[in-house]
Amino acid sequence: MDAVRSCLAEEKSRLLQRLAEIAVEEQRERGVFARTPHLTELEDESLALGQLLSRLSLARSAAEVTATGDASAACPTCGARHPVAAKKRTIESLAGPIELVESVAHCPACRRDFFPSA
Repeated sequence: MDAVRSCLAEEKSRLLQRLAEIAVEEQRERGVFARTPHLTELEDESLALGQLLSRLSLARSAAEVTATGDASAACPTCGARHPVAAKKRTIESLAGPIELVESVAHCPACRRDFFPSA
């Protein structure tokens, strides 16, 4: 298991380094380095890249929670079991808006939707 973790860490590091290189290539193409940019300008672009990664990672993790959840769930009000479906919606995360895939179930007796993965 340590070998798998090590390989994943190396791949993640390699991919992040490549993303940093792509960001610099894009800045170069836009002429950012034709002058001396202020550090905050470079930092703003780095933070935007980090926020994009955060949104993508969060959306993917939430989809995994939904995908590995139970096919049915008990209503929190009456306890009856109902099928769980995946539903998309946009939410505002700390890094910006993400399209979230979440588990939702409906109890017709209680006339309520509930979210088993929450």
